[in-house]
Amino acid sequence: MVARAFIFSVLSFLCAFADEPHWAYSALPKAAHAGSGELVDSLLRQAQESQGIMRGNLAKPSEWVRRATYTLTGLPPTPEHLARIAARADDATYLTIIDELLESPAYGERWARHWMDVARYADTRGYHFDQDNRYPFAYTYRDWLIAAFNQDLPYGKFVKLQLAADLMTDREDDPDLAALGFLTVGLRAGRVETLDDRVDVTTRGFLASTVSCARCHHHKTDEIRTEDFYSLFSIFENTEEPELKPIIGPSREGQHYEAYLKEEERLRKADAQARDELVSHFREPEILANSLHLGWRAATGAISDEQLAVDAKALGRYRVPALLQWKKFLGLTPPELASERLAKWQQEMAEAIPEKRLEICRVFAGEVLAAPAESELLKTFANVHCPLAFGASRIDELMDQEDERVARARKSEVSKLQAEHAGSPPRAMSLHDRKQWLPAQVYKRGSENDRGPEFERQWLSFLGSGPFEAGKSPRLSLAEKIADPENPLTYRVIVNRIWGWHFGASFVEPSDFGAQQQPPALLPLLDHLANHFRDSGGSFKSLHRLILTSEAFRTSADGVAQNSQIDEGNTMFWKWTLQRLDYESLRDRILAISGSLDHTQIGGRSVPLADSDSRRTLYATVDRYDLQGTFINFDLPHPDHHASRRVQTTVPQQALYFLNAELPLRRADAMAKSADFLAIASPEERISWIYQKVFQREPDDQEIAIAKQWTAAAAEGDSWADLIQMLWASNEFHFIH
Repeated sequence: MVARAFIFSVLSFLCAFADEPHWAYSALPKAAHAGSGELVDSLLRQAQESQGIMRGNLAKPSEWVRRATYTLTGLPPTPEHLARIAARADDATYLTIIDELLESPAYGERWARHWMDVARYADTRGYHFDQDNRYPFAYTYRDWLIAAFNQDLPYGKFVKLQLAADLMTDREDDPDLAALGFLTVGLRAGRVETLDDRVDVTTRGFLASTVSCARCHHHKTDEIRTEDFYSLFSIFENTEEPELKPIIGPSREGQHYEAYLKEEERLRKADAQARDELVSHFREPEILANSLHLGWRAATGAISDEQLAVDAKALGRYRVPALLQWKKFLGLTPPELASERLAKWQQEMAEAIPEKRLEICRVFAGEVLAAPAESELLKTFANVHCPLAFGASRIDELMDQEDERVARARKSEVSKLQAEHAGSPPRAMSLHDRKQWLPAQVYKRGSENDRGPEFERQWLSFLGSGPFEAGKSPRLSLAEKIADPENPLTYRVIVNRIWGWHFGASFVEPSDFGAQQQPPALLPLLDHLANHFRDSGGSFKSLHRLILTSEAFRTSADGVAQNSQIDEGNTMFWKWTLQRLDYESLRDRILAISGSLDHTQIGGRSVPLADSDSRRTLYATVDRYDLQGTFINFDLPHPDHHASRRVQTTVPQQALYFLNAELPLRRADAMAKSADFLAIASPEERISWIYQKVFQREPDDQEIAIAKQWTAAAAEGDSWADLIQMLWASNEFHFIH
């Protein structure tokens, strides 16, 4: 067993480093242009016929309308669209309906949700219990995605803005800064883990490559080296997030804006005052003298760090992090501490008896505090490692646990104000490059305490390697490398996912295009779509038109029975695979059918799921720490991790939700009490009305008989609402045929 595992690992390694380029990394073949879905169908039929798969029938036009409407907008089709396709089912009608759906604001809402799974979107930072856990402005990233899809933002720009919008815009209030939420809405679990998450979401999100697997060692199977990981890690390590995030638009409740600004200013002044007081604290003569004394003893090895903490506690409130920083500073060697007076003080300390040392420190502390601004002594104490050089912006590094608790409480007040005040304006969760870049270093076996030598940041080795462009931010260069039209991986990855989001199955695993991924059987079709997408300027809408006008998208769900013996899994797409609606579409369908869905309000703050019967599920609060049970039951990916497709489960809670949950109960009752429904006299006409609303079709005789029997047996007054709920729980309501 061990020998077999060794042989497999060797073979995998050799395959990864072979001269023949991996199919996903090889250049796209020359495009064969076609203005419709005809070439899609031609390539698909060639692959099917090569395996003996027979061509099936097309679906009914009404079924196509439902598929197109749900896949593009996540909502049920309008009666007008159904009537139009029933009257005239020609190519012009199909294309007109597609264009109308693509122009609907609901299109951007639907496709933003797909990308939010990729970007591990959430409205909270994660497992932080001692402060306000929310991202008050995560919603601005979601709203940017909605606008990007509705405006058909070219994919290259879509990619680059999410990685480097701050380097591509001139205005401090540019709405595109919100695109940086792609990097910043992730889980916060410490510095290294946060940066690892950003490498992972970037490389899996855009390149379907598991670069984070090289964090501790070279990738076991792919041509990904630890230097690849730490090149990207270093790029994100050299970013900073501003404490005061840029305002990118007016408050939706403008009349409350002035009140918000006053309260925000009050809280910020209180925080600034507390920080200034702490800065002043470290400059108090007695505090400085004792800090010098304890720091010198620790730096010379006279006491351990543990004893340093004990001695500090005996003196009163002396922050141990600050004392350890004094130890680090006083332990520096020339030329970093080239100061005659400092050297003389250290000599005095070394020669003095222990009882005299504190007094020597008091004298020296007085000299330091009284030294002129341009003096050689004060310049020495302005060293970046000296605690006296830590102004208000760095004072967090010297805080002890009690300081941090109080500081978190102050931050929580600001966060709460930003998240809840009606006048709070939208802000971008942006970031920017450090002014002085830290070098790139490999963390040996992933440990930041064991770093290798510095090296030059480079582009990914499996895509050509090479240093990033000189004179330009490496983060912007990284974004440009990913979005480069000559980078075949980027365009194969996204069209593979778009096909999967339309058909319920993609050509190949959507998040790992690595060396172990065999070429898909439909690689020519994948490459044709990638070419079309790239050559159309990265237009999502153009690719949607190409796919939805193809026969592949119009194929019947019945198919040819004999084909199942050849391709039981329908990997060649010879029939339509029934697709289960995700929870967002199911809930939105209920709201739309019952007439409560508000189509006019696009974007805005997230709302608790149970608090609104008018907003689309897209706008529900997603809490990393306390993900709602309904989301879990209906397979929403956990936002701690990137997800390019959803895993589907079948559990009793899904059906029980439509029979017992408050929202289905409320909306069914509202329908049964609506004026339109109550104006209908006969049971048969009422049943027909319900079926038209729920399924957008007429019931057959058997369904009418069953519904009449059901309502007759149910309690008076509840029967019609109960019938609606039962229909919501049925398979027909949950699947796209």
